[in-house]
Amino acid sequence: MAIHWLNPDIDECTRRGIAYFTSELEMASGLPCKMYRITEKFGSLSDHMHDYLQIWYVSKGEFTHTFHGQKYRMVQGNIFVLPPYSIHRVEMTPGKELEVLGCEFMPTFINEQLDGRPDEPHTFDLSFIKTFITTEESVPLKITLTGKSDLAAKELLTEMLSEYEGRGPYFDMLLKANLLKLLAILTREHADQSKHSTTRGDSNQYREPILESVQYIHDHYDQPLWLEDLCARTMMSRTNFCRRFKEVTGRTFSQYLANYRIRMAMRLLTEPELSVTDVCFKVGFNELPYFCRCFKKYTGTTPAYYKKNAFKTID
Repeated sequence: MAIHWLNPDIDECTRRGIAYFTSELEMASGLPCKMYRITEKFGSLSDHMHDYLQIWYVSKGEFTHTFHGQKYRMVQGNIFVLPPYSIHRVEMTPGKELEVLGCEFMPTFINEQLDGRPDEPHTFDLSFIKTFITTEESVPLKITLTGKSDLAAKELLTEMLSEYEGRGPYFDMLLKANLLKLLAILTREHADQSKHSTTRGDSNQYREPILESVQYIHDHYDQPLWLEDLCARTMMSRTNFCRRFKEVTGRTFSQYLANYRIRMAMRLLTEPELSVTDVCFKVGFNELPYFCRCFKKYTGTTPAYYKKNAFKTID
């Protein structure tokens, strides 16, 4: 893959009203990396660009990301890595709960030899960002994370944000270590999804309906959800829906629903006023013993024990 460093006319972009953010102003002195969390209070952004790479992972909710004239609906579990000098815009969805974990970094944070936008730098560390620094038409602007990769990405970014805000000893080393692991995971996910899109081209037509079904689960997990209802919503047969759902998410419908409900339960168990029984019914389970069995299966501990020790496990 050829290395392509975008190099727009900065003056022309300014005349067109495109905002330009630089690492010198946006990042702390001496640290070419920045972490932050975005919520629904964050407003939309008109056309802009920056001289650093940007990663956004959608933890909750959705927004629309426009790049190179193409709109991308970003929902929970979606992530992108945007190369430097990319003109793009972000439109938030009014009334939607939102949480985005963001990371911005200069190529020099990966390796100091990556300064100055070299044409063909001979360094192994280039492989961490090579996939994301390419032509505008080839930039993977939307990677759908599933299963273990989704959980791993969220955990890595959450830990990075905690380290960045805490500024403890050697926090910058931990930031870089987690960033490299995250980029490796995303590179592998992108390669895997690209392989499937070429070897199973007929699957592409089903991807969007399945992603809409996933979002429907996220929006209605606290209510009774039936496989037949989602099949009807997507106008797919049960067999076809189950096969396509597992292709996209890496899990069966029942596994994905149970896992998501347990993730939501883990959040609610940190609220002192809610009992285990309260949480059970709030996340869509209708039997406490079944909820406890599922919770232990996915977390390795009981809801009661988790609630008692939540302060030790929740960031």
